[in-house]
Amino acid sequence: MRLALLGTGMIVRELLPVLESLDISPYALLGTERHREHGETLARQYRIPHLFFRYDQLLESDADTVYVGLPNTLHFEFAKAALLKGKHAILEKPMVMTPEEFQELRVLAHAQARILVEAMTLHYLPALRRMKSDLPLLGRIRTVTVNYSQYSSRYDAFLRGETAPAFDPALGGGALMDLNVYNLHALLYLFGPPQTAAYAPNLQRGVDTSGVLTLDYGGMKAVCIAAKDSQGPNPTLIIGEKGWMELQGPLSSGPGYRITLRSGEVILREFPPVSHRMAPEFQAFQDMVDNARLSRAEELLDISGEAVTILSRIRPY
Repeated sequence: MRLALLGTGMIVRELLPVLESLDISPYALLGTERHREHGETLARQYRIPHLFFRYDQLLESDADTVYVGLPNTLHFEFAKAALLKGKHAILEKPMVMTPEEFQELRVLAHAQARILVEAMTLHYLPALRRMKSDLPLLGRIRTVTVNYSQYSSRYDAFLRGETAPAFDPALGGGALMDLNVYNLHALLYLFGPPQTAAYAPNLQRGVDTSGVLTLDYGGMKAVCIAAKDSQGPNPTLIIGEKGWMELQGPLSSGPGYRITLRSGEVILREFPPVSHRMAPEFQAFQDMVDNARLSRAEELLDISGEAVTILSRIRPY
């Protein structure tokens, strides 16, 4: 995988040392003229051989995969351009803004026989897969509560009147698209698409700084809470007629969990810690690209497509 990283923002800066620990050497980096010195510093620090300030030039390079770590509303156009050049595309979450954009990219990736995938960490951690296999122990599931509340490093600046991309509705920011998207992906994987979905946001300056997403599965109700304006313990609780499953910590980091059955039996599931939550997904992406595992990417796209459809319907802007 000859990986090109698009952007020099927070998510790319977090990813670079992870790639270094995995012995994945980025082939190229896309910066901006406005922040030329910053791009040059990152390229030098992480020994990235090719630094571009024009996307069309990067697309003519020998990079075979692009990672789109740009503001949410830019994901579609940059991924489309990459696919048209025959490159694989890894899109940071949320994948795109509309079902129409998603479908266009999926059709294009299929026609080009290229990997198209969303960087959603929890799908590559063992905890979620084991949770799904353990669900029958709980009997018929009745209620689910998931919480991902993380005080944003940009929130104080937001309160002062500054608007970073993560809080800019014009760029697809907000708690729903940034954090509740993890909760949504987890429930789509565990239970499939709901019958209905609704979102109750706490709005400030037109963006949801926190909010509650409800999913109705008929005989099961799920509540997904996410916040960028407050911090919480982030518990997950899945309750069924025969017992319950509880986790502490956001699902995106793949914590272990505890099952308590009505009979009194207690089952603990523990998993080896990972070096970083993004490490398993990039190991998987490298395998997908290097071994052309298109079917694995297609499975993940099914979930991403459901998520995009729901998010586009309930997004408060």
